[in-house]
Order: sequence, then C-alpha cells, then structure tokens
Amino acid sequence: MHPTLRHDGVGARKRFPRTARTHPGSPLWMALACLLHMATASLAQEPPTPAFDLVGLVAADEQRPEGVDAVMRGAYGQTRTSVRMNIPAVASYPVTIPSHAILQFGLTASALVFSTESPELSQPLTARIWFADESGREEIYKRRINLKNQPADRTWFQERLNLGRLAGRSGTLQFETSSEVAGNTEVTLVYWSTPRITQTTASAAEPNLLFITIDCLRADHVGAYGYPHPTTPTIDRLSTKGIRFAHAYANAPMTLPSIPQIFTSQLFPSRDEPLLTAPFSNAGIPSAAFVNNAWIPLWLSQGAHADPPGTFDRIISGSLDARGITDQALAWLADNGHNRFALYLHFLDAHTPYRPPARWREIFIDKNYRGPVGDTFKDDKGAAAGKYNAEDQKKIIALYDAGIRYVDSQIDRVLEELKRNGNFNDTLIVISADHGEELWDHGSFFHGQSLYEELLHIPLVVKLPGSAQGGRVVERTVQGIDLAPSILDWMNLPSPDQFQGEKLGQTLDQAPRDFIATATQAQFPTRYAIRRGNTKLVESLDLDHIEGFRLDADPQEENAAPMAGEVTAALMSDLREARSILRERGFQVQVVAAGDREIHLKMTSAPIAGTFLTLDRRGEKGIFQLSPDGRRLDIRGPAAGFGFRFDRLKDSKNLGRRDLVTLAERSPSGADSPWRISLGASGTPPDADTIDLNNAELESTKPPPCEKPERGIHLCIWRYPGEQVSALPEIKDPALRERLRALGYIQ
Repeated sequence: MHPTLRHDGVGARKRFPRTARTHPGSPLWMALACLLHMATASLAQEPPTPAFDLVGLVAADEQRPEGVDAVMRGAYGQTRTSVRMNIPAVASYPVTIPSHAILQFGLTASALVFSTESPELSQPLTARIWFADESGREEIYKRRINLKNQPADRTWFQERLNLGRLAGRSGTLQFETSSEVAGNTEVTLVYWSTPRITQTTASAAEPNLLFITIDCLRADHVGAYGYPHPTTPTIDRLSTKGIRFAHAYANAPMTLPSIPQIFTSQLFPSRDEPLLTAPFSNAGIPSAAFVNNAWIPLWLSQGAHADPPGTFDRIISGSLDARGITDQALAWLADNGHNRFALYLHFLDAHTPYRPPARWREIFIDKNYRGPVGDTFKDDKGAAAGKYNAEDQKKIIALYDAGIRYVDSQIDRVLEELKRNGNFNDTLIVISADHGEELWDHGSFFHGQSLYEELLHIPLVVKLPGSAQGGRVVERTVQGIDLAPSILDWMNLPSPDQFQGEKLGQTLDQAPRDFIATATQAQFPTRYAIRRGNTKLVESLDLDHIEGFRLDADPQEENAAPMAGEVTAALMSDLREARSILRERGFQVQVVAAGDREIHLKMTSAPIAGTFLTLDRRGEKGIFQLSPDGRRLDIRGPAAGFGFRFDRLKDSKNLGRRDLVTLAERSPSGADSPWRISLGASGTPPDADTIDLNNAELESTKPPPCEKPERGIHLCIWRYPGEQVSALPEIKDPALRERLRALGYIQ
C-alpha cells in the first residue's frame, strides 16, 4: 500500500495548472519536488488504519459503555490484549464494511474469585455480535459458554468471520454478553481478544516483521561470526541475504533489563515507557509473541505500557522448547499470514539447563568423554565456582552449542513457512540475542556477573524486504537500544519520541555513538561500562574501581590497560551523564558527617519488605555493596559527603503498604555516632532509625539541602513525585518465583 497525496477528494491527486510551465531544474519544479518528497515521507510514517479495531475504539473512548474496558488478560496459558465485558453488557461502534472483509477475534470467559479461577461458580452465558444499520439488526455470531459444566469451554476460541455479504454497508458492530440464568454473573467476565477488520497486507514498503531473540547467544558461537563448529547454518545463510552487524552489543548482560532496553529503546527503562509494539498495535497490525522466558511476559504485561493497545495482541509463554515455540508460531501464521503481521519469538534453549535433543547433541559432544557431565546440564553455580575440569567444560560447551543448533533448526522451519506462503520477500527478519554467556572466559560461568565481551557481544542479522543490501557487513558499533527504532523505520512506522536508539537504516555510514552497558541486578556487583571506538572502561561500584581496555590490542580483555587521565576523565564524565536520568528516579540519598573519618552505613530491609536494585552514585564518591539477595546495602564514603540512589522491588509476600528499611552506622571504634535523618523537602525526622520508603513525606521536587552536622552524621533521603516504577516486574506467583530461581535469575 503506497501513500498518495490527497486534497479535497478522497484519493484524488494534487494537480498543477498547465500554465505553471514547470520543468526539471526550474526553481518552481525543485520546490514542488521538495514538497512532494516531504509530504510523501510524512505520509509514509502515518500508520495504516484498520477498518475496525474494537480494542482501540474502547481504549480511546472516554465515555465507554458501563462494564466495558480494554485490558491485558492472562487466561488458559495465554496473555491477550482484550476488551473485557461484564454480564450483561453491550459495546457498539460504527463501521463501514469493506469488500472482502474478515472479522477476526478470540473469545473466552473467566470466573474469578479473589484472583482464583472458579468455574464451578459460573452460570451459562452467551456472547453475540450483531451488525445494525438503518435496515435493522442481524446476528452474525453467537457462542454459548458453560464454564461450570463444559470443561472444553475453558479455553480461548479463535474465530474468523467472513463479512463479504455486508460489504459496502455502514452501521454499527455490537458486541453483547448475556446470562441465561440469574445469579453469580458478577464473578464471570467475557474477553474479546482484538476483534479487528483489516485489509492491510505486506509489501516491500510496508513489510511484515519476524523478530527473534535467542537467550544467551554470544556472537563468537555463530558461524557467520567465525565460529568453526556448525551451530547456526540457518542464520549463516540468512546473513548472506541480509545485513550482518559485526559489532552488535547488548546493553546489559541479563534478560532483565536487556529485553526491556530493546523494547523501550531506553538504557534505563521503566514499565511506563511506550514499547516497540505500540506503533503496530495502534495500526491494527496483528501481532503475537511466543516465548519461553518467564521474565518477558511478566514484564510486558505490567505497567502503563501494557495498557491496550500498546503491546502484543497475544503473548504465549510456558515450558516451551524451541520446537514448541515454533509449532505455536506456525499455527498463528496459518491464521494471520494473509494480513500484514508482527511476530516475536524468544528461544531459551541456549540457556541453562542445557538439554538439547540427541540429534543435535551428537554433532558436538566427544563420544569418548567419561566424566560426570551427562546429556543435560544445570549446575551453573558449580560451574561458576570451578567445580568442573577442562574436559568437563568441553562437554558443557558442546551441550551449549547443541542447544544453539536446535534453535537454529527451528528458525529454519519458520523461514521455510514464510517462503511457502509467499511472505518471505515482504518480511523484515531480525535475529539477535538478549545477551551472551560466559564460558569460563574470565574464570566464571553463566551471565550477569560482568560486562566483558562474552556477555555483551551478540549477533545481529537483518534481512530487509526483498533482501536489499544482501551480504553487507557493517563494522560500526550498534547496540540493543537501536533495534526498536530501526525495526519501526524499516517497517515504515513512526517511533515513539521517547526512544533513545538510532535508526540504523539511516545511520549505517555514520560514525558510531558511544556504547553504554549496565549491570544492576542484585545478585551480582553493580557495574557500568562505556565503549568509544576500541577503548572501553568498566566502573565497579562495589570496588570503587575502573578497568580500562584497548580492545584492538586485547580483544579478550585479559589485561586492564592504563589510560591517559584526560581519556578516563572524558569517558567517565560521559558515562555518568548517560546515567543522569537516574538522579530523577527512585530514591535519592545524600550523606554528610562531622569530622574527616570515613562514613560506613548499612541499610537493611525488614523481612518481606522488598529488595534494593539499580544502584548508582549521585557524584563520584562512595562504595556500594549489595547482598546477593538484594536486602542489605553497605555504603562507605568520605565525611565530606557523598550521594547515591536506588530503586525498590516490593516483596511478593508484602501485602501491606509499608516498605520498611532500617539504617545503622558504626564508627571504626565500634561506637555509635549521633544520627540525624531528614525525610524529603521538609526535612522531617522519622520516629526511629527505621524508615517507611512509602512515606509521602519523602517526596521532593528537587534535592533538599543537607547541611553538615556539628556532630555525627546527617542523612537526607527523598524521592521525586510520580517517579517511574522500575523495569523489574513484581512476582506474585510463588510457582513463577521458583521457576525463575531455577533459571538462576533470583536468589
């Protein structure tokens, strides 16, 4: 679908009078050509509008019908963007039925009591869709659902209605729920998942999207990046038809915050930022995500960015191996491949526990190995602690490679289906990773623990529509936050203003910007890194230490190199400037003391209160050590004063409104020092050394004064009003918490 210039008549092109005598090269012609180019470019960034999109209509309706709302809802193993309706309720919106119209939607019912599915309390209900115009009303869909007596009804029904007989008619589509009997209708709700009529199909100018991230895939284990073993034949072939970015980097060494960084194009994302998904959701482009990493759907379905229609139509997660994800994706493509679509897949099979199928395992393992490592491996803590010898490590790496090959084989199935159904040429394909994996490169194993290359250098292969620029290799440094604006630019969709990354399609021939990386999870030391050209600095807050590397001479980062003072100062200044946004988010602390001795503080969370995360300095001083469980923070700094900041994650068992933290200080002699604690702008002291971080008195629109005391220590703590919530999602489900613990994500 190509944009055209329009004026008074719909679809009419602008005509210029013959007497204008414009000719190529004349000032008038050039001016008109310039205007034409700008107008066309502007229109190209306007997303297509679906003929009908119930979720978008309800979300935008400030006077929406009673008992009707747009929500993200998890039910029966899927999370879907939906219109939720009470029983009874009606939602009616105008529509003109286009030719060859298809109305697609999902439908389910759910009976909830205190957030627990209780189908035994539900009564039979009926969901209907009507078309009404001046000639009357006709029923076009009806389904009876009986959750109590029909277990088969406890599912999502996927429907596809041919509205061809109504083509050209204008009226309203009416979605209605009703109960067949009285009683207990208030516990049952009906969910209509993205009811939508769209005629949008893909083209080279407005392509489909297939976006794939592979958990823990380091670039140097990909064939196209020089790996000698056959881990990625599919990705390698695709790189010959697309663009391979030789120096692509994750902005963090763990899934959280790396995936939020990718989806928000923000170094420090919050749950309230618009996502990569928002423009194609607003355009009515069918979308889905199939993932096997519990962090991702948990994060995507929380916060303001999850408000419909801002995220995927459908998110399916669970214990899905690569084949399971691919099977689900192919089934979805069978229903949606005739429309323009956006499909996201995240594979976990290169992540511990390694358990690749025998077919792929046998390609990589040494059949003469007789050590303790079997055909699966999940002892990441033992591996990090040096439990395994060189031969054991070789077997573990072989299992990692086999997992990569398994994922690659399933990507091949998806690409073959795109070729079979005729979508391959008109699909933008982006394959990358959320981070790498350390395989004892610096004496450890797993990920999250450092900002070395093995955890940050990731593959990035982009196949443009029509395989444009096929075989090109880009040497400039690019990063995860560049993916979202680049994808939307290649899809000819607008990017949210909040995006920080580059549109790579427009900057491939430009000098790269600095690359910034963050490591701020509780179980590992807090670190920040900056890379400029071949120079890289890593700042460790727990050691008050800066490492410098010359990557051209030392690509494995084996030896920290001395840096000229002015180089270090300039890079550190820019690194801290990149983090300056954190000084207006979360909790801020300033500390000053009498005398000249070092200050040593401890902040300890009360049981089931919450944990600390995303630490940073407010200046250049201070050492900050966070316990692996995130509940105790040790701080040291000079008496002249220093500052720091942190976020908080509420404990899943904390059902109250308070978030209690106790402060303590010990002088070198062991004697307690006099305390003065000031809360917020007013400087109100707390009743004791335990502070409720949810206390409204902590709010301040600017840093409050924190005067040096005559004796002891003065600590000032505040937070900005309406500060954005952290990117880390709340985990309320104990079973989900245990699953994440098994993956090594939480202690």
